[in-house]
Amino acid sequence: MTLDAATSKNTYNKFITRIVETDAVWGLTKDETWATSSSAEFDETEVILFWSAQKGAEACAEDEWEAYTPESISLVEFLENWCVGMYGDGLLLGADWGADLNGKERDPLVVALDVINELKAKGKTLNFTQYDSQSEFEEQVIEALGDEE
Repeated sequence: MTLDAATSKNTYNKFITRIVETDAVWGLTKDETWATSSSAEFDETEVILFWSAQKGAEACAEDEWEAYTPESISLVEFLENWCVGMYGDGLLLGADWGADLNGKERDPLVVALDVINELKAKGKTLNFTQYDSQSEFEEQVIEALGDEE
């Protein structure tokens, strides 16, 4: 069963809002391996799953991920290392998927840009470590997305 478009969009928008509010993103890890799922949309593509709250990650720590534990990462690390790195590796991002492992698969740079837009809407600025500023990060993400077209 897949989520309908409206539910998927609502879940995603809540994910973006929550991670900007809390400055944290959650994943499931075991021995430095992060929980992934095979893409339902693209053959031989992995989706790394992230949640906006610890309880969302905990709810998915069952079956093949039973030995995995929730781990948080800062929003800056998520943007600089995860979103950029996943894009470079051709991976997709799953945001706040349910325990049934259904959810929308997203381009990690699109997620990064949505986070930047939410930060701007909230009047928040992050202190990036690998970029001179939030604006520089945004410009590079927009440029990379433009190169895809």
